[in-house]
Amino acid sequence: MDSARIRVYLNDPAGRGDRLVDAVPPEKTEAGPWGFRVEGKAPSPRAYEPDTSEFLHWQLASALERGKRLWSRRLPGAGVWIPGPVLPAVAVAGQDLNAYYDRKALRFFRDVDPKSNAVVQSGDSPDIVTHEQGHAILDAIRPDLWDAPHFEVAAFHEAFGDLAAIFVALAEPELADRALAETKGNPGRSNLVSRLAEELGAAVRTRWGPDAAPSGALRDAVNDFAYTDPKGLPDEAPAQSLSAEPHSFCRVMTGACWDVLVTIFRATPGPDRSLALESACERLADISVAAAQTAPTGADFFGRFARRIVREARAHADPTLAPALANSLFGRGLLVSPDVPPELSPDEDLGVTAPPDGGEPSPALVRAIETRLGPPADGELLLLAGWQGRRGLLRGRRRRDLFLHGAEYGPADGAAVEISDTFALGFSKAGSLSASRVHRAVERDAEDACAFVRFLARLGRIAEARSALSDSQQLARTGHTHAVVLESDGVRRLRRAWIARKETP
Repeated sequence: MDSARIRVYLNDPAGRGDRLVDAVPPEKTEAGPWGFRVEGKAPSPRAYEPDTSEFLHWQLASALERGKRLWSRRLPGAGVWIPGPVLPAVAVAGQDLNAYYDRKALRFFRDVDPKSNAVVQSGDSPDIVTHEQGHAILDAIRPDLWDAPHFEVAAFHEAFGDLAAIFVALAEPELADRALAETKGNPGRSNLVSRLAEELGAAVRTRWGPDAAPSGALRDAVNDFAYTDPKGLPDEAPAQSLSAEPHSFCRVMTGACWDVLVTIFRATPGPDRSLALESACERLADISVAAAQTAPTGADFFGRFARRIVREARAHADPTLAPALANSLFGRGLLVSPDVPPELSPDEDLGVTAPPDGGEPSPALVRAIETRLGPPADGELLLLAGWQGRRGLLRGRRRRDLFLHGAEYGPADGAAVEISDTFALGFSKAGSLSASRVHRAVERDAEDACAFVRFLARLGRIAEARSALSDSQQLARTGHTHAVVLESDGVRRLRRAWIARKETP
């Protein structure tokens, strides 16, 4: 006897009138890697009608399961979230046109489109669900980016969420087929996969006006936005323009990565163009996830990530394709030149050796790292995800406090933010240090951090000082993405509480 089937949307419900498809109900979702749990008792699996709580449960679980399969393939050696081995997902956390991740759970909301009177469930949209799941994935593999006080890091978190949604969508042959059919074989045109969160975008436009979201989607990866320093942009702007706000500025990176996808697709041979698009997306996912894991944090994070894209392609994906990708990223303004140099420079000091896999660096290696980082020496030295021996590289950072002083920082006046010096060390097969590169947090990084906190203060996103980030939901209800926290060492530091999907003016 066949097992019960459920009905779900593969794409956003409003993605050109997306139709329901039959699917196998997810099972054993809490098993690792990347286990998850939809909160509440699971209804019996069967084909429920949309706009019911039973349908929402299985729709949400199905989208998260698709993401789980993708990330288990892509990051099999990781698989543990910041909250623990199982990531909770709350199907209806309240009434709002919103969804967010807060290091405790994924939270989705419901509301009514005031024009159509249709119920809008953010958990119904695979775009939104896998976007929020993407935030949690990036937080798990790069927890140092969570609190990093930089415009481009905050925007990258949003772009990575959008890319996660695209990766999951194009892993479905049906969606790849439909995207190519809609564009007549040219994915450089806007399509049902590049357009993200169509239903929520329409409700946002209805409630807050045509400037709150572009027509047809909350965001579209097919766009013409080019890089400009976010500190020179307005705090907020109509959706048709670029602003420093992370949900707006992220479109530069999302669009650039879609350009890379199209470049790879066009270079992929074969008569089956849907398979070529799926393959191109797999290759983009490979190099972009590797770049996200290794790009040094800082004010110019977009450029550092773009250079890592080219280096990953050169070293592991397709060396002959790397120049075309570099030209594409250069065209977006993310590279100052399409000629991307090697990551590491030869190192004269061969007197220290790599730690064993899973082991701690020797005192001599720590001294070598500190020498290369230079003063000050009072920051905390951290390895990125420990020493993994990945391609003979050891990566890490030294975090240190930057104190803020002035009324323009709002509640963060007198508090500190953490900025980081980063390093990468290369070792020979024999284990000797052979090459290195450091990125010190310089004046530009400090200026960017200060400007970012002033931006948060102007938008009222910083909560007053408190002893702990115990109630992210209350902070979300009041529109505070950050709070000043008095920590155990007696220092007041600015910490992020949640990452939003919200697009309100």
